[in-house]
Amino acid sequence: MRRRLTPEAREQLTRRQAALTGLSKHPSWPDFEAEIALKEERIQKAVLARTLGAAPADPVNDLDIVYWRGFIQGMRYLLAVPTGAENKLEQFLRSQGIQPEGVSVE
Repeated sequence: MRRRLTPEAREQLTRRQAALTGLSKHPSWPDFEAEIALKEERIQKAVLARTLGAAPADPVNDLDIVYWRGFIQGMRYLLAVPTGAENKLEQFLRSQGIQPEGVSVE
C-alpha cells in the first residue's frame, strides 16, 4: 500500500533526494571515495598487524574488532547514501509519471 504524501512533503522529499544525489555528482566526490578507501585499508592493516602481533597474554579485544568493523560499515554507508537517494528519487518521480532527466527509457 503506497502512502500518499502531501504536496509539501513530496516537494521536501524531492529536494532532499536531489541534494543527496548532487553529492555524488560533485567534482570532489571521487577524492572523497578514494580517501574512504585509503582509510579502510589503513584500518584493516592496523587491525591485522595488531591481531598477528598480539602476545598470548594480551589478545586482541573483540570489542575493538567489532568497533572497527562498524566504523568501516559506517564509511561505506556514507558512500552509498547518494546512490541510494538517486535511485529513490528516480523511483518516486516515475511513480508520479515524471521521467527523470538523464535517465533513458528501456
